[in-house]
Amino acid sequence: MKCAICGMQIDSVDEAIDKGWIPYVREGDQEIDGPFCPSCTETLIQIDEDGEFLVKEEYRGKIVYLDGDLYENEPDDDFLEGVVFEYGEN
Repeated sequence: MKCAICGMQIDSVDEAIDKGWIPYVREGDQEIDGPFCPSCTETLIQIDEDGEFLVKEEYRGKIVYLDGDLYENEPDDDFLEGVVFEYGEN
């Protein structure tokens, strides 16, 4: 998976959690999906009194977030292989 700001890559969700990556931030009233690496988090993000991750005031509206599949190397846990549904009218 890749950081939604800088593009730094990490191999797994478990490793990301261990190293301090965060899943989302709030920028004003908008929730921005991550993940976000510790370096970007330390520089651009603060924690409010409720424990929410917020983009620092001086960076709001100035960050360009990466597009695309940031979890491209992760297995799809919701994928069902070999399941077929058929409708038949009797």
